[in-house]
Amino acid sequence: MARSRRRAAKQRAARFTSQTDESGHSQQQFDGSKPASSSHSHPSVPEPVFSSMMDQDGSAADRYYDMAESLNVRGAMEMAVPFYRQAIALLIAERENLQAQLGGAASKPVGGDLPLEELHGLLKSAEALGSESPQEAGPSVEDQIQELAAELNQASAMQVMAGLKAIAERSKQPMPASGLALLAKAQMLLGKTGDGLKSFEAALAADPDSTDFQINTGAARLAEGDVDGALMLLRGVYNAGVETLELKIVSALLKNLSVAEARADHLDEALRLRLQWFQLAPESVPVERWLKWAKEGLAKSSEGDPLRGQALDLLKALQEQHPQERELMQCLADALEDQGDYREASLLYRQLLRP
Repeated sequence: MARSRRRAAKQRAARFTSQTDESGHSQQQFDGSKPASSSHSHPSVPEPVFSSMMDQDGSAADRYYDMAESLNVRGAMEMAVPFYRQAIALLIAERENLQAQLGGAASKPVGGDLPLEELHGLLKSAEALGSESPQEAGPSVEDQIQELAAELNQASAMQVMAGLKAIAERSKQPMPASGLALLAKAQMLLGKTGDGLKSFEAALAADPDSTDFQINTGAARLAEGDVDGALMLLRGVYNAGVETLELKIVSALLKNLSVAEARADHLDEALRLRLQWFQLAPESVPVERWLKWAKEGLAKSSEGDPLRGQALDLLKALQEQHPQERELMQCLADALEDQGDYREASLLYRQLLRP
């Protein structure tokens, strides 16, 4: 390895020529097209003769050259330039020392053209940059998407879309499923339901096993009037079991599936799902909304109808959760009386008559 590095350093040294401009100042120029046999060239020297010098100076030039190349690849061109310059200075100084020793003259100390303190600082900075892992060098595409997702709301939807576009342009890679889903959410917030559906469908195609994408795509289909398409996705998630899902995911599923079932005129199933939703997350919607759904179930059902039973169960659950809500008590008392449950109805009426 040492021999190959010395040989590389020597080859690079041979490719440098020294010229003098019109003012008499020395210019150092890299000329990759000229061979080493110019008017300034000297007979080649067997490598072992100056092995100690080559080890010291050639390896140092190699170190600066390698560091410059690494920085250049990383896009840190401003930091790379001083290291290229230092490598050139070391290689030219090495060549002059070789010439001087061949001619019998005293050799010059080998060194660069940067102050030592400045060079040391640059070297430390470059080594720190070179040692960074890809994750440390900057946030990943996924991290950037999650940062945008945390900022998403109706007011910021346009900025989030612009941020996603910038991420795609920088990465020059296809947008991951998470980015497509975030784009869809931003589009939905802006009222672009058709575009949102397309983006959700693309996210689902990229990750068909994602429960989130299935629910969101089902909701987008529902928003676009595709009730059957929504039911196919949402029922699939529900029938697979909700026991292991997070509460917010189950809540979103029950909300969208109950709407889809209601639009398909499956009112008893819709109310059953809403009762399950209430039991899991009673604060998801205001009391007035729960009561409205229960009243609709009572109005569209008759005694013995499963829908009526679901409506009564929802009313009872609501009254238990909000025992002081007088409108709830009145509605439940009337429903129980219609059902023929006079004892329970009378208890509620007596409670309503208390001051």
